[in-house]
Amino acid sequence: MPGPDLYETLAVMAGAAAVVAAAGWWASRPRVPGTIRWISPTAIQFLGVIVFVLMVPHLLGLLGGPDLLQALSSQRGYRG
Repeated sequence: MPGPDLYETLAVMAGAAAVVAAAGWWASRPRVPGTIRWISPTAIQFLGVIVFVLMVPHLLGLLGGPDLLQALSSQRGYRG
């Protein structure tokens, strides 16, 4: 049975995806001429994507542990 960390990670990822989608919807709405958007929807989308991308390694670590991360690592063939 998955632990609470997995559910929290999935919730954060779903929240980040929802923020990206909401900001995309907000960016597509027509602006009222003469007004300024004080917060850029593109910046909000960028932050949502950053959060989502940063949660992916955490999710992989929860699902497979160090063995999965080592198998996916780009350094596995390096003999330095």
